[in-house]
Amino acid sequence: MMNLITNELIKQTSHSRMWISLALIVFVDAIASIFVYMLFDGIQFSFWEYMRISSNLLIIIQLFSLIIAGDIVSSEFSSGTIKLLLIRPINRVKILLSKYITVIVIVTVLTASHFLFSAVLGSLWFYDSFFDLNENFFIVAGAYVLRFIEMMVVCSFAFTFSVVTRSSSFAIGSTIFLTFSTGTFLILMNERGLDWGRYLLFANTDLQQYFFGTPPFEGMTFWFSVGVIVVYLVGFGGLAWWSFGRRDVDV
Repeated sequence: MMNLITNELIKQTSHSRMWISLALIVFVDAIASIFVYMLFDGIQFSFWEYMRISSNLLIIIQLFSLIIAGDIVSSEFSSGTIKLLLIRPINRVKILLSKYITVIVIVTVLTASHFLFSAVLGSLWFYDSFFDLNENFFIVAGAYVLRFIEMMVVCSFAFTFSVVTRSSSFAIGSTIFLTFSTGTFLILMNERGLDWGRYLLFANTDLQQYFFGTPPFEGMTFWFSVGVIVVYLVGFGGLAWWSFGRRDVDV
């Protein structure tokens, strides 16, 4: 399994998109830090308040991550390299699992890179409050953890679509569309009294809404959303396993 994961990581890091993603993270973080510093110059503003703002930039990493997740399997079919994987005496489920673990590793690396670079920039501008571990520290920690969970759920959705459809463009395009448009549809559903919308995946992925906002439907709770997410993830895993592990694969 470790060899499979290592090979997948080597393949992903050999693509220019991985390094472009890291370069864009550095660029966006740098521009954002300068903008925040200029905006709050002369105003009492702490390092952890800056880190709280930087957590909102994780939406960019989510976009990069879902592109990788939506392409990591389907690209093997489009390029024909899936033949080289399936002729090896390795269980298909292990191959699929190694690709999913690779996605988790990449998302973790991109998130950690963003956090560390933001921390470096924040300590340059707001170094005097670096060790002020007040309530903002816990808010930042919670924001990053909850956003990371959301990214993994979205990537799991794109990954499953990639396995089932074998189309990178469809998996990536549909995930991006649902990620950025669901909010509007949920508002319309709530206004029309369509309460079953609370069971939709994208009504529950943003766990921060229970701490920094308002859930789209009345009666929704944090643990309700966690339960819905778990059910969907189990369903995604089963669907991907059936599609790639049990269904005949034409190569």
